[in-house]
Amino acid sequence: MIAVADSGSTTIDWRILRDDLSVEKMVSPGINPVYQSTEEIMQTLSEVVGKMRDGECSHVYFYGAGLLSPDTCARVTAAIGTLLPGCRVVAGSDLEAAALALLGDGDGIAAILGTGSNSGLYIGERIVRSVPAGGFILGDEGSGAWLGKRLLSDYIKGLLPDVMYEAFRKEFPGLDYPAVVERVYRDAMPSRYLASFSPFLGRHRGLPYVRDLLQEGFGLFIRRNILSYGRPDLPLAVVGSVAAVYREELAAAALKEGIGTVRVEAGAGDGLVRYFQRKTIGA
Repeated sequence: MIAVADSGSTTIDWRILRDDLSVEKMVSPGINPVYQSTEEIMQTLSEVVGKMRDGECSHVYFYGAGLLSPDTCARVTAAIGTLLPGCRVVAGSDLEAAALALLGDGDGIAAILGTGSNSGLYIGERIVRSVPAGGFILGDEGSGAWLGKRLLSDYIKGLLPDVMYEAFRKEFPGLDYPAVVERVYRDAMPSRYLASFSPFLGRHRGLPYVRDLLQEGFGLFIRRNILSYGRPDLPLAVVGSVAAVYREELAAAALKEGIGTVRVEAGAGDGLVRYFQRKTIGA
């Protein structure tokens, strides 16, 4: 039996692959090893990992946000290794998870378009190069945070078209300039707050303002990140909620820049199951 985890800061999506090829799904609270110690990670994971002890789990493949350095990966492997003695633990980034899930043993460009955005050139089943994401202030083009930031900026400056302005005021009553500034500049997770406005855009995606904003954001994402790898011949594989909602607009932006193949999935979980069934169980 092996366990595969696709982790975010809020929740972790687990897949338990049993020897009879059955798959069990579980959800547990998320972790962020950038901010949590090994002991804190153990405490968060203890309940769900405890359920694996009786199943003789041989491997845990744990991928997630914040797993960007040897130190953060080591913290997660130590925590799970302590909870599951004798189990081999492999930890990697959420970008690696996206690549394995959608590209498997083929080459391509893996990307994430969710709250933030990220990308990497995937050759020979490993990320060989990654353009720095930059975060919601310096980058994250096309992400939920980028889209939300532009929407809020246009709102507070009075640049929204009348129909969008009225719809926004109706859906978010009382959200004035001081309230926006307070949340963006004092909130512990400003990128998550900004990204929370992406669904509003989705509900109005037929309007010219939204179409133009999506075209601009995804165009910047392609030009400032994906084209930097110099491999427009490779497929672009994208995981994330924003990519899943706006897959048609993303594909159109990619095609405009010469990228004809775009694969999109909302999450990496199912793709990781397929990958490890082939590699570990031989399905």
